[in-house]
Amino acid sequence: MRKQRVISTLSAAVVLWVSVAGMGRAGEHLVPADKGLTSAYLQGLRERGQRAVYATDEADTLGMPVGGIATGQMYLRSDGTLGLWHIFNRHIFTGYGAECYRTYRPDSPVESGFAVVVSRDGTQMRKPLNRDFGTVECAAEYPIGLVRYRADGFPVDAEMEVFSPFIPLNAKDSALPATLFHIALKNTSDKTQEVSVLGWLENAVCFHSAKSRGVTHQSRITGEKGRTLLIHTAKEPPKQETQAPRPKIVVMEFEGPDYGDWQVTGEAFGKRPAHGTLANQQSVSGFLGSGLVNTYLGGDRPHGTLRSPAITITRKYINFLIGGGSHADETCINLLVDDQIVRTATGKDNEKLEWHFWNVEDLEGKTACIEILDRHSGGWGHINIDQIEMADEAYDADMGPFDKLPDYGSLVLALDGPACTSQEVKSILGLYDASDFPPIMSKPCPTVGTKMVELAPGQTTTFTFVLAWFFPNHQNGREYANRFDSAADVAHYVLDNHERLSGQTKLWHRTFYEDSTLPRWLLFRLHSTVANLATGTCQWWKNGRFWAWEGVGCCEGTCTHVWNYAHAPARLFPELERSAREMQDFGEGFDPDSGLVGFRSNRAYAADGQAGTILKAYREHLCSADDAFLKRNWPRIKKAMEFSIGQDGDENGLIENSQHNTFDINFEGPNTFVGSMYLAALRAGEEMAREMGDDAFAQRCRRIFQSGSRLTMERLWDGEHFIQIVDLDKHPKHQYGKGCLSDQLFGQGWAHQLGLNYIYPSPNVKEALRSIWKYNWAPNVGPYNAAYPPDRWFARPGEAGLFTCTWPKSEYLAEGVLYRNEVWTGIEYQVAGHMVWEGMVDEALAICRAVHDRYQPAKHNPFNEVECGDHYARAMASWGVFTALCGFEYHGPKGHIRFAPQMSPEDFRAAFTGAEGWGLFAQNRSNDAQRERIALRWGRLNLKTLAFCVPSDWKSVEVDIGHEGRTLRSTHSLDAGELRIELAEPVRLSEGQTLDIVIRR
Repeated sequence: MRKQRVISTLSAAVVLWVSVAGMGRAGEHLVPADKGLTSAYLQGLRERGQRAVYATDEADTLGMPVGGIATGQMYLRSDGTLGLWHIFNRHIFTGYGAECYRTYRPDSPVESGFAVVVSRDGTQMRKPLNRDFGTVECAAEYPIGLVRYRADGFPVDAEMEVFSPFIPLNAKDSALPATLFHIALKNTSDKTQEVSVLGWLENAVCFHSAKSRGVTHQSRITGEKGRTLLIHTAKEPPKQETQAPRPKIVVMEFEGPDYGDWQVTGEAFGKRPAHGTLANQQSVSGFLGSGLVNTYLGGDRPHGTLRSPAITITRKYINFLIGGGSHADETCINLLVDDQIVRTATGKDNEKLEWHFWNVEDLEGKTACIEILDRHSGGWGHINIDQIEMADEAYDADMGPFDKLPDYGSLVLALDGPACTSQEVKSILGLYDASDFPPIMSKPCPTVGTKMVELAPGQTTTFTFVLAWFFPNHQNGREYANRFDSAADVAHYVLDNHERLSGQTKLWHRTFYEDSTLPRWLLFRLHSTVANLATGTCQWWKNGRFWAWEGVGCCEGTCTHVWNYAHAPARLFPELERSAREMQDFGEGFDPDSGLVGFRSNRAYAADGQAGTILKAYREHLCSADDAFLKRNWPRIKKAMEFSIGQDGDENGLIENSQHNTFDINFEGPNTFVGSMYLAALRAGEEMAREMGDDAFAQRCRRIFQSGSRLTMERLWDGEHFIQIVDLDKHPKHQYGKGCLSDQLFGQGWAHQLGLNYIYPSPNVKEALRSIWKYNWAPNVGPYNAAYPPDRWFARPGEAGLFTCTWPKSEYLAEGVLYRNEVWTGIEYQVAGHMVWEGMVDEALAICRAVHDRYQPAKHNPFNEVECGDHYARAMASWGVFTALCGFEYHGPKGHIRFAPQMSPEDFRAAFTGAEGWGLFAQNRSNDAQRERIALRWGRLNLKTLAFCVPSDWKSVEVDIGHEGRTLRSTHSLDAGELRIELAEPVRLSEGQTLDIVIRR
């Protein structure tokens, strides 16, 4: 029955891919070696293509982040409306993964929007810019969303461009709590029309806290600098004199050796209160004292109840601390009167306990009991409770001074220009009766309207609006609060600098998407994950520290082993990654005595995270303009490298002890997942040591590296791929042994990203990658997952994906490496990027296309690749694919840059970023000549050496270099197609300048 269901769900596209013979017979490895990819299909992957345009009803899941980096999370939905509105500093936990990978439309809890108004001959028509307009199409390419509107019988078409300023290498101007709207109206009729745009915005200041305490909202419209601002604020209402509260009564504080006279059933509660975090649980916080109810005893599977004796309600409120799962009727606390539930509450899928209250004034004097339930066995199938009290005052998470509330601040909707009068707005809306509000809104909201503009037939006009927010009371502050004092300040800054901010954002979009020769679908996919920076995954604290979850609200601490995969932030906004290295990895999370880098800024060791920190430190050096970063941090970088060497007790290049890692387990014995990262880190350590003049340490790193590379080949190479040496009798769980791990060459991919060359012999590396493709990438995950179901589904039957690990030549390990049967986009990008470096471009494109197809907006939000939570950081490995396609290497302090295009080298164009500037690289190749152009479009770029690849049969070449009308002197060397050029004098490219290189054979 299960197999029939799986096969019936195959998509037409996948059926075309997979031959009947390739499906796998009984006893065979269920991932077909023959992927069934036709030459026409593979050629189609390489075609340039067009910008994707979706009808709004075909893209309901779409939610593109349109706020600034680390300023919260604001979505543009497919119809042009705003969604999510996670800007109010509330912790949002998005789940452990399974609940993330589903089809849903992002919600829109705050009323806001725009409408087009058309007037002619005293008759007015209006249409909201949403799905009700008529025909609505969305073309979103991060960071710019484009929504087009047209309707039969309506004389005006609209086009709305929505984005937050996004300028690589300019982190502060890319981290503005603001969204820009450019609304263009075109008269498509044969008669002159008068047009206007109305914008409205609910006062959502104190959005959450208003539900539990008094709030007086204030809204006003002001005209400043030729602009119109609708400003929303809030204040605390005057306190009323009330009778002094009676003393509180503690019902239960869970500090005793057992539950006292409370009745326990089942296993979830145990025999006594818990004392904090239980085994394998995320950190539990927020409880008082040492004891609490925590039903994660034995994990989420056990059930049970805990019931109080009868109590008499003698106060206005019952307050308690609550955390855990959000499953109504299953992970909850209930108040019962006459055995009927009269109040209930659940957790918020969060291990932090927060105050919650029930208003029980209507129940005073009644006899009741409190019941705590755990009836859920899935994710977040537990409940945390502490400190149950009766009191005359309500406690909740939003306690404290009013102006310190997390959601206290301001909101602004700004119009760049004068507005129509309030009477004109009323006339347009027909608001002559206060009880009557327009159908364009779900509820009455303050409104700003542009003045009417006359449009002749075929004429277009554009209106500019800015939505700005200012909510500085994050628990660690907001970086933007260092620069602004209110949402009005933000709006004015955006409009004061509108031409620059908008122009440079569009220039990046044009450079990356429009001027490139790479396939448009591929550029979309590789850049889409960059949007994770503008979600709840990332925070930029007031002290300048960049900090992040793994996924939105899940797994704290800028986890070193997850962020090992994320190449995008360092290339686009290197100052953010430098702050994470200096303020976390070599700061708060660093043990100066041992060199341990706590993988969550703690004192916990992760072998892959430790090695990855060395690689990231070297990357941050490469992405700097000078060597100041390396000089400041070298003592701690070296100490961290020595810690990893210390795990390799005999310094033979193999780490053989217990190695905690990104799969949330410990690998036992030598393996190339951790081992390749260690060897790559040794190479990075060697390079940094040489730059710092520490030749002795450089030689030590080189010696250990060479030994480790040799021993790995002797002991871990099975003829096709690398394996793990482990005693499975001693360590039966969570190992991979003779399996084929997709991440087995993680460190080699890193080495290519940093220009460190091969850590294992090239032929073996290529063969291992071919094995990963052969054994782990399935054009249809259905048959394999029918036999071996994943814990979490991130690819459905009928869809293609790369499994974490398979056992093609040995017994399947039913308790092998955790997550073995799952499909993670971060691993897929990591492998695809490495494949590109090794010339396996078709395979890499197929892997990336499978991700793209799984995240089509009819099924899943194309801007939200999930794993353990939404917008998972590992997915930013996509940028490694992009740099690999360019064959890009860069060393900012040395002024070195290299390009070696891996697709269409005869005609190639792509964006690039350096330490202080970005632009477009172009290469054209003919039989006898190759032309390179480095066009700088933003910032500056210092260059001393250049490297390019030419055909291997070119044995000698001549090189001419031109810059701003003059010829630059240089020398060059050519070795097996690798051309290296050294300029006689360094050259600095300024914005708008080009460097032209002509290579003739």
